Amino acid sequence: MALVMIASAMMLLPPVVADSGYATSTRSDLNGVRVAVYVGPDALNHSGLALARLFEWMNATVQFVTPAEVKGSVLDSVDIIAFPGGYYSSYSRDLGESGKQKIIDFVRNGGSYFGICGGSIFGASSLRFFNGSVRLVNEPGNPMHLTIMHINRTSAGPDLSDCPENVSTMYWTSSYFSPREGAAIIPIALYDYNDRPGMIALNYGQGTVFLSSPHPEYEEGSNQDGTTFGDELSDPESEWGVLLRVSSWLIDASAVQPTTTNVSPSPSTYTSPDPLTIGLLSVGLVFVTVGFGFWRWRAMARGSPHSA
Repeated sequence: MALVMIASAMMLLPPVVADSGYATSTRSDLNGVRVAVYVGPDALNHSGLALARLFEWMNATVQFVTPAEVKGSVLDSVDIIAFPGGYYSSYSRDLGESGKQKIIDFVRNGGSYFGICGGSIFGASSLRFFNGSVRLVNEPGNPMHLTIMHINRTSAGPDLSDCPENVSTMYWTSSYFSPREGAAIIPIALYDYNDRPGMIALNYGQGTVFLSSPHPEYEEGSNQDGTTFGDELSDPESEWGVLLRVSSWLIDASAVQPTTTNVSPSPSTYTSPDPLTIGLLSVGLVFVTVGFGFWRWRAMARGSPHSA
């Protein structure tokens, strides 16, 4: 989970504005598209793995990338960089100013950013792709549960016209996006609880951005996502079809198109971290999970806001 920017609940929320000039997409998959999934000390490895499986399912070529690689030249050879759930402040620390600027320039010059949960907060606040604030939903129930979201089937960007009207998505102390007056975004999915957008898309320079505070990457109760995390929720639906439409739009609405074609990756196409990295990530996840439990208890006792 990641800390979020919280504005006073008494402030009036500005209307959500969608730019009708956004491009649409006719892609059926991501064949020829190269995706980098970020791994770092405080990135949730099960969220990153689910993202890798998601993009493989879309027929993209996938690789994991470290903070050092992002600060190097890896972004020169990918089309989308995806950040999983985790702690956005750690992403900012580990990448430093040079790494963050690399990502900003990558998107500004025609690349695409795909952020989930902490990755969405990192994109919204640290990278400042989003012109607005991020606020806790405070939906009743357990910190992790399935929440109902309404798909924007009249989207001015991704073609969501034949997607389900409603989907169940993993809520993990999630947030919504509150754009400043006049900020142009495309609402992708809105919470049934408060009718505010928890998933949005937008243009940034010549590139494109998708931000989702809840976790549509997980296929709860299914092995398709490569992880058992969240399987106790047993969601019979899949949000992957919606994410395919969004990801297709990310590519087609960007100024720079993929240069590779006719790539049909197998499940082993992406480059996995070495065993030492995997071990460190696993140990780190245990400490992160335990630490978050204590921090959440302390935050609740103080009435302080927080998010995954």
